[in-house]
Amino acid sequence: MSLVAKTIGTILRERAVKTPELIGMSYRNWRYSWKDIDEISDQLAARYWNMGVRKGSHVAIWSVNSPNWVFCFFALNKIGAISILINTCYKEKEMEEVLRDNDVEFLFYGSGCKNVSYQEILDKLPEDRLPCLRMRNCLDGHEKDPWYRKEDCPISMEIQEKVQPDDTACILFTSGTTGSPRGVMLSHFSLVNNSAEIARQMKWNQNDKICVSVPLFHCFGITAGILASVHSGAEAHLLKYYKTLEVLEQVQEHRCTVLNGVPTMFLALLRNPARQQYDISSLQSGIIAGSPILPSEYREICRELSMDHLQTSYGQTESSPCITISGYDDSLERKAVTVGRPIGDIQVQIRDVKTGECLKEGQRGEILTRGYHVMQGYYKKPAATEKALDSQGWLHTGDIGYLDQDGYLHITGRIKELIIRGGENISPVEIESCMIEMPEIAEVKVIGIPAKVLQEEIAACIILKEGAVLDEEQVRTYVRSRLSDYKVPKYVLTFQSFPTNASGKVAFQELLDQACTMIKRKH
Repeated sequence: MSLVAKTIGTILRERAVKTPELIGMSYRNWRYSWKDIDEISDQLAARYWNMGVRKGSHVAIWSVNSPNWVFCFFALNKIGAISILINTCYKEKEMEEVLRDNDVEFLFYGSGCKNVSYQEILDKLPEDRLPCLRMRNCLDGHEKDPWYRKEDCPISMEIQEKVQPDDTACILFTSGTTGSPRGVMLSHFSLVNNSAEIARQMKWNQNDKICVSVPLFHCFGITAGILASVHSGAEAHLLKYYKTLEVLEQVQEHRCTVLNGVPTMFLALLRNPARQQYDISSLQSGIIAGSPILPSEYREICRELSMDHLQTSYGQTESSPCITISGYDDSLERKAVTVGRPIGDIQVQIRDVKTGECLKEGQRGEILTRGYHVMQGYYKKPAATEKALDSQGWLHTGDIGYLDQDGYLHITGRIKELIIRGGENISPVEIESCMIEMPEIAEVKVIGIPAKVLQEEIAACIILKEGAVLDEEQVRTYVRSRLSDYKVPKYVLTFQSFPTNASGKVAFQELLDQACTMIKRKH
C-alpha cells in the first residue's frame, strides 16, 4: 500500500467526481448519491463558516447515527474544524466534563438516544463552567427531513485548500471502562490511510452495501463504515444504533452485503431466536473487532451466519484504529485463533512487560506499534500521552500477545486485566477459553476480585444457555481437570446479561462492581 497525503474532504470530492450518481449513503427510505453528500456537506460547511466555525475550532457532534451526523462530520472536516465525537450514552456529568476538558466551542446535537433527551441534559449544564462554549445548535429534523437548504452557497475551495493532511481531524474518546475517557487526536492522514487499507483488505467495492450499526462516535464506525465507503464506493446504510431485530430487518430489506461489529453484537444476533425468521443470506463479509472473542464462538458465528469472510482484526482508537487484520482468504481455523497480520506501512513489536526487551516469535509480551496510524496524542494530557507514546514513537497498547512464525498476532489479554494471585500472573482469556467449552455456558468473563492476602481471587462471571442448570462446584471441577489449580475460580457468579458500554464492549469496571456486590451478599 502506498500512503496518500489527502484530507477527508479531498477523498469525498474525488469520490463524488468519480461516481456522482452512485448511492453513497442511505437511511431508512432516504437515499443520497455521492454528489449529494459532497454538495450538501459543502453547503453545510458554508453555513458553519457563517456561524463562526473556523479551522481548528473544536466542534462537538452528539447524536445517534443519521445522515445529518455524516453531513456535519464532512462539513467540519472541509473547514478544518476538529470534530469532537461524543458518546451517545453520556449523561449530565460526563457531558460537562467532555465539553469543558476539550474546549468545545460549538455543539451540534440530536434529539436524544433511546429514552434520553439531550435537550433536558443540556438545559441542566451550568454555563459558567463551560467558558469556551459559544453556541449550541440542534440537528433539526434528522428523523424526518435532510438538514440542509438547497439555497445555501457551498464553502469556497480557498477555505478547503487550507486544510492539510497532518491537521487534526477529530478527537475520539477511549471507552473509559477503567477510568475517565481520554480524548484521542487523530489526523486526516491517519484516518484516510487506515480506512483505505481496511477497504483494500476487505475487497469492498461499488456493489457492496455496508450495514453501519456501529456508533459513529467510535473510530470503528468512522473508518470501517463511513470512510471505507468513500474509498470503495460502497453504500453506507445507517442504523440509529445497534438493535438486533433492526439489524435483521434492515439487512433483509436492503440486502446488505457487509456487517461490521464487536463480538457482543454478533453473539446477540446468533442467539436471538427471531433470527430464523429473517433472510440475511446477502451478508458476505465484515470485520469483527473491538474486544477478544473465543475461538469456539467465532467458529459458531461464521457457521451459523454463513459468513466465510468475517475477518478478525485488532486495533485501538489510538491507532486509527486498525493494527492487524486477517487475510481475506485465510482459513477459518487461522482466523479463529489469531487477529491477522500487521497492515502495510506500520510496525508491530512484542516487548517484555518488565524489561522492555524485544521478544522473539512465540514469546508473550506487550504489543507495541509504530507508524502513520498512531495518534497525535491525548488532548491536554501530556503525562498520559508520554506514558502511551515513547520517545521512538512506539504506541504501548497495554495488550498482551505474541507473534507466531508466520507473523500472525495472537491476543492473550490486557496488562490491566491480568489477574495477579499469590505472585502468579493469570490470563483471564485462558480460563474463559476453557470454560466456554462447557455445554451449559453461553458466555463467560473472568475477572480478578481484590483480596487481602493473595492480591486477587478469580471470579468467573457466566451466562447460562436457556434451560441449563450448573452449580459452582461443577465449574470448578471442570476447570481443575484442564488447568492448574491456581487458575480455578474461587467465585462462580451467574448473570442474566453483562453490562456493556455504547460500543457494545463489556464494561469491565461495571462488571467488577456488580461481581463484588454479589460476593458480599453471598458471604
